[in-house]
Amino acid sequence: MKLEFHSIEKEKKKRIVKMIKKKFSEKAKILVLSLSGGRAFGWANKDSDYDIYGIYAAKNYWDSVNASEYGFDINLWKLGNPIYHRSIAFFMDVSNPFYLHPKFDLKGFLKFCKIQTAKEFRGDIMHQIKLFEIVQSPTNALYAYGRLMRSIYFLKNKKFELNVFKINRTYKFGQIEKLKIAHTEGGKDWDENEIKRDLAKLLEEYDKFCQEKKGKLDIEGATKWFEKEKKKFY
Repeated sequence: MKLEFHSIEKEKKKRIVKMIKKKFSEKAKILVLSLSGGRAFGWANKDSDYDIYGIYAAKNYWDSVNASEYGFDINLWKLGNPIYHRSIAFFMDVSNPFYLHPKFDLKGFLKFCKIQTAKEFRGDIMHQIKLFEIVQSPTNALYAYGRLMRSIYFLKNKKFELNVFKINRTYKFGQIEKLKIAHTEGGKDWDENEIKRDLAKLLEEYDKFCQEKKGKLDIEGATKWFEKEKKKFY
């Protein structure tokens, strides 16, 4: 699995790291910081906040830390056992790094996202689809497209891509760009029925990939990985 680093302006990167360090003791180590949310998904505007997810190592410390400030939604989780038992959303959220500790094996960690992990995401996907049907919001529609398309991309390629518009180069769904405009600028130049057809098609594809029998977590391998990482940072 090849890691692609997301570029964040140098000054913003420094500011984010500074915000996080204010929350930690000096002995805590930041292992990875990753950009997620609208800026990674492809539908942010200039006023969108920065959604940052990460992993840290620290003894006798909280299991998770929120280091948010205005314009920055920052959430980090402790490298602890069993951090590899996470939802596919968490794996996606940390798969787009702009900061990585040179000793942290992020590629090894991302390999613990399996078909079973993606399959367990179906409830969240259906929740977003139902929200769109009830509220008829372009934002809910975008999140429904996004959850399905990013999950299918992982199931097909065994790697992550967060930008829905890059994935859509294969599908060529016409409504996604219209929804982005409605989400960022307002208006309703989108077709509800076409969106529902697209989501039904994607859900069928997602369910088909989830029928594969292989792809359960290797508990023994995950435990060995964790013990190896623990020796580096604890």
